[in-house]
Amino acid sequence: MTDLGIAIERMEQLKESIDIGYLCICAAFVLLMQVGFAFLEGGCLRYKDMQSIMLKIFMNTCVTVVIWWLVGYGIAFGRDSKEFVGSSVYVGFDMKNSKHLAEFAFQTAVASAATSIVSGGAAGRMTYIGYFILSVVFSSVIYPFCAHWGFGNGWLMKLGYHDYAGSGTIHASAGMGALMTTMLLKPRNQRFNPKYAEHFEPNNPIYITLACLSLWVCWCFFNGGSSLGIANGASVFMSRAIMNTFIAGASGALTVFFIFYLMNIDQGNKYSLVMICNGNLAGLVAITGPCDNVDAWAAFVIGILGGMMMVFANRVLFNLQIDDPVDAISIHFACGMLGANLVSWFDMDTGIVYGKGGYQFAVQMLGSFIYIGWSALIHLITLLFIDKIGFLRVTLEEEHEGLDPATMGCCAYEMVELQQ
Repeated sequence: MTDLGIAIERMEQLKESIDIGYLCICAAFVLLMQVGFAFLEGGCLRYKDMQSIMLKIFMNTCVTVVIWWLVGYGIAFGRDSKEFVGSSVYVGFDMKNSKHLAEFAFQTAVASAATSIVSGGAAGRMTYIGYFILSVVFSSVIYPFCAHWGFGNGWLMKLGYHDYAGSGTIHASAGMGALMTTMLLKPRNQRFNPKYAEHFEPNNPIYITLACLSLWVCWCFFNGGSSLGIANGASVFMSRAIMNTFIAGASGALTVFFIFYLMNIDQGNKYSLVMICNGNLAGLVAITGPCDNVDAWAAFVIGILGGMMMVFANRVLFNLQIDDPVDAISIHFACGMLGANLVSWFDMDTGIVYGKGGYQFAVQMLGSFIYIGWSALIHLITLLFIDKIGFLRVTLEEEHEGLDPATMGCCAYEMVELQQ
């Protein structure tokens, strides 16, 4: 081999090493999102249910890692893939290079985040065994097939469906799972009785705020890492995705801040720390799908639309008396659907705003409905089975006492009223 050939080979090895290192860092930060989800959901619930939801999130993380090693990653990203399902790399077999191992780590961390979204619908009233079963099904059947169709060179991807980091593939499908779960569980006892409204207020807005800010940081690695590298031109998509993640998160938060202020301008609670956090998350979910190929102004608009969608969905769910304990449905399902379909409007290559045809709009709509239909069907079957074997909902006595003292023997902390 000539000196030039050796130099080219070493350059390619260096590029691959850079990609692998970048992907491993992204995988670690995406896994760190579980800390954000744990404190976010723990802060949203009653203080006597905090440990229970954190246990469920920790449990579903462990379940997802094991399931993805066994079958999930193979279904989603098997190298000998067909259009419907992957057919290799089960139980880690055939992962023979470092890039493949790094991709496994990243995609497993992403799947763990997706599974945690479903936990929002189970908060405060689902049994641990029931949720364990639901996590196994979501991480082995529901999400892997969605990922293969939209990310793993499956049939939707071949039709032209574009969902860069997963507004529809991840957030809408998992958000639908949260919706199905909360509907079959039914609302928490007295949730919509005005007399007990204050009992269901978030117990710790500080946890929620710290969780939201940490999620925003990790979301940059979630969206940016979806480039699966930074060499050979991928850095353009990575840097644009991160920039747009910054912008949409900010515009979503500010939108909800001002909407809440205007809706409560004559009230004593015209500002809300929780709602500005929800607006931030709504903007992040909405930009996740189109983040790689929209301009900065479009990211700003998408964040605004995400914030507005979250407020609207939140109000609709409350009026329908659908109990959304941690706002998982209004943030992930509603804004995930929105983000997946805004690709067809704002994508710089195929968007309607840029004078392109409606084909992309039709494909994005098809993909969105396929994802929510698949997720709804499998969740319904699974939840009915869990109910049939008696592990769906905790007893009324356990719910009233709180899942922490009823199942763990104590609360994470005690609320003590100080005397003047």
